[in-house]
Amino acid sequence: MINYIHHKKQYLFVRNISWNDVANQIELEKKNDTYRAVSDETDLCIDCGCVPGFMYNIYEKFKNSGYDAMHMYTSRNIGAETLGRHNDDQDVLIVQSRGRMTYKFDDNNRVTLYPGDALSIPAWVYHNPIAIEPRITLSFSKS
Repeated sequence: MINYIHHKKQYLFVRNISWNDVANQIELEKKNDTYRAVSDETDLCIDCGCVPGFMYNIYEKFKNSGYDAMHMYTSRNIGAETLGRHNDDQDVLIVQSRGRMTYKFDDNNRVTLYPGDALSIPAWVYHNPIAIEPRITLSFSKS
């Protein structure tokens, strides 16, 4: 049995991230050489310890809860390519800011996240993120 946990509407404050915040983060990361394009439609920002504007407040709230790393994933199109089926070497908390995402697990269960929802995924659990619509997703972890 896979022990992921779906937290519905627990993080509604993350819904305030704007696409302008995302554009600013991407530009900052391009300048710092920490930006990575997953595809032409999907971005991954990996240095979210250095965030502009409103996103800094979100980062600080999670940092105060013990999460010291934040990544931001964005997809601009329906069905945009994601990282595909993978696992992580540490527990992650996925928090949906904008749009919807579905996560498919190897036990054939699916969890759909709406803005403000979160998903706790233990280390080494395989999951496949699927972009349903343009989205902003935050991923938090503890080192």
